[in-house]
Amino acid sequence: MERLIEQYCYHNMLYHNVLDGIRPEHMHVRINGLTNHMAWIAGNLPATRCKIAESLGVGLQQAFPEFYEDNKAIMPDTEYPPLEELIKDWERVTPVLEKRLGDLTQEELMAESPFQTPKIAHDNLLGTIAFLINREAYAIGQLSLMRKAFGYEAMKYS
Repeated sequence: MERLIEQYCYHNMLYHNVLDGIRPEHMHVRINGLTNHMAWIAGNLPATRCKIAESLGVGLQQAFPEFYEDNKAIMPDTEYPPLEELIKDWERVTPVLEKRLGDLTQEELMAESPFQTPKIAHDNLLGTIAFLINREAYAIGQLSLMRKAFGYEAMKYS
């Protein structure tokens, strides 16, 4: 579990780095009309962390459920929260969830998953956490590619 928490903490840094300097005009652009836009990805990540925290008994509510609850698909012609607000939400949930993850017992980790994940993950809380950390890496990678597509400098890894 310690390695997963390290990865989780590393994603905290990458989340900030990948969104550094992004201008509002790029937040709602879907590349070739096919991709999620940056506002959806940047908001879905803290919303997912809130869902994990809530399932672990930490009393955190999603800041923007009308946009991100249950991985709601992008709603066309909708103005999503500004990047600054999405980052605030990330910063609100991240330290609380980091602490809770570090406090999990072996029994809790082996318990049934609080929600379904693809069958590639073990059907227990540990498998769900591993899957969701991998999903975060994937989403940060998407943001990184979009960053380059919009002409920004590459995301920093430190």
